Amino acid sequence: MTGKMQDSAREDLVRRHVDAFNAGDVDRLLADFAPDAEWVTGDHVVPTGGLRPFFAAAVQHLRPHLTLVRVIDGTDAVAVEMTETWTVEGEVRSAALIAVLDVEGGRICRGKVYREGSADA
Repeated sequence: MTGKMQDSAREDLVRRHVDAFNAGDVDRLLADFAPDAEWVTGDHVVPTGGLRPFFAAAVQHLRPHLTLVRVIDGTDAVAVEMTETWTVEGEVRSAALIAVLDVEGGRICRGKVYREGSADA
């Protein structure tokens, strides 16, 4: 296979990503990213090489949890509908989100998160 993944492999990739995120396991989370992966959430662009500190800070300070609603497979791009719950200053908050993941060679090379409302809200 030349960089293409089977349907079940893409969904497995998404499920691994969500499971690692929920576990706060940054090493396992980053294992499915390309080394030069790009990540955009709202207006924030994580610089190349900045995924480790970005995700480490998120899981440490916000204690986020993702609930997978569905995976929409677009072959080289996968749309993932989720609900995210996180804590800010002791208050639990929740928002619907869509993440569009570009996948090459079995790894996430770009992610763009569209969140209902704001993570700061």
